[in-house]
Amino acid sequence: MDVQVDVNVDMDVNVDAPAGSASRPRPTLPRALGVLTATAIVVGSVVGSGIFKKAAPMAAELPSPSLVLLLWVAAAGISFLGALCAAELAAAFPDAGGLYAHLRRAFGPFTGFLYGWSVLSVIQTGTLASIAYIFAEYLRVFGGWGDPSPGVAAWGFTAFGVLDFYPLRDLGTKAVAVTCLLVVTALNVQGVRLGARVQDVFLWIKLLILAGIMAVGVVGARSLLAPFEGPLVPPGLDPSSVGWGPLVGALTLGLSSVFWAYDGWINVTYVGTEMRNPSKDFPRALAIGMLLVTAGYLGVNGAYFALLPIDAVATSSLVAADAVSTVVPGGAMLVALAVILSTFGALNSTALVSARVYWAMSRDDLLWRGIDAVHARRKTPHVSLWVQFVWSSVLVFSGTFDQITDMLIFVSWAFYGLLAVAVVVARIRFPDAPRPFKVPGYPWVPLSFALFSAVFVVLSIVKNTRNALVGTALVAIGVPFYLYFRRRATRTPT
Repeated sequence: MDVQVDVNVDMDVNVDAPAGSASRPRPTLPRALGVLTATAIVVGSVVGSGIFKKAAPMAAELPSPSLVLLLWVAAAGISFLGALCAAELAAAFPDAGGLYAHLRRAFGPFTGFLYGWSVLSVIQTGTLASIAYIFAEYLRVFGGWGDPSPGVAAWGFTAFGVLDFYPLRDLGTKAVAVTCLLVVTALNVQGVRLGARVQDVFLWIKLLILAGIMAVGVVGARSLLAPFEGPLVPPGLDPSSVGWGPLVGALTLGLSSVFWAYDGWINVTYVGTEMRNPSKDFPRALAIGMLLVTAGYLGVNGAYFALLPIDAVATSSLVAADAVSTVVPGGAMLVALAVILSTFGALNSTALVSARVYWAMSRDDLLWRGIDAVHARRKTPHVSLWVQFVWSSVLVFSGTFDQITDMLIFVSWAFYGLLAVAVVVARIRFPDAPRPFKVPGYPWVPLSFALFSAVFVVLSIVKNTRNALVGTALVAIGVPFYLYFRRRATRTPT
């Protein structure tokens, strides 16, 4: 049903809710977050392990430092357009759950549910599992632990010829990863202010890490112009000799890697109802955070290419360690410590904000009741945080998190495209809503971002159809749950 929203009265109104859900009390979370923490969430959610992992596969696909750097610039610009769209909606409608609520308002509960279901089932929980596993892998550098024998580790199976379930493989690393998730969850259950303070500290730690790698690159550079050596387009991808197919395919795969590294800018919008001054702080945090991330990413990748030739970057499994070690003795250990700190900060920010999506869904009767509980003393969504921990831990032990998140990168971008369309829909449906921040260049900026998202999704499907089909199936699993939750809410006595 089409409910007109008085945004001046209730910015978190339950749009399109079933009739029965109005009888349920709607818990709230305290407004305790400011612009520094919001900026820390942006930087913390984006800068995790991607900057340490993605340079090598990108260099292998695109053996041209200039082209790799250009791709980082292009992805930053595109992501920034998406951040502008998110800033307008978050400032005008600072809802719990962020994009979930914006999609629900613009397109109805089904679209909002599909996004929230994807976040819970794979996107954010899979991200938590993946980052925690990387944290444990690098922690192992400082002290190993035992793993089961190869015979025991081999127990498992492959589902549908795609997903590998081997829960006992690397069991020690998985146990450490789950322990890290447990610590992060417990921190955020204790109170949002504690989680925010931890995030504020890790903002400065991450900026120091990025600045340190850049400084090493300047001091030890073979040449400060090394990142720009060679042709922009390598001969093996030159359209004049091999056609456009190889270059387009390599650029698509490269963009997937870069977007994975930039992903997370949407996360800060999940805490809309907990911001003290959302109308001003959301645009500031998104702008400052993305500028800091972009500068850091370009500087660090420039350092890699200044310290190592492109072939060495392409074949390196630990490119940051290899690059720093050319200048600093014991550089591998320093980089391992940097990755540990960076991933822990990313875990904290992702765990803090993502639980708000499931909390909001439960409050809207689109998820199991009780997940929207608020701790009586600590005022945190503790049940939602523990549900997130349990499912992320299951994904860690399943060993499928990297495969699943790779399959759903195109799904994330489909929802990002809908975010841009939601800006246009909100302008039409709620023209009188206060908009402290407006997307510059409206409507061309949101429409251009939506168009790019659609093209990127199509190219991703064409390039890896099997992954796209499995990813779509994982999202579609949520449809029966949606029907159940809607039917249950409608039958609730008023």
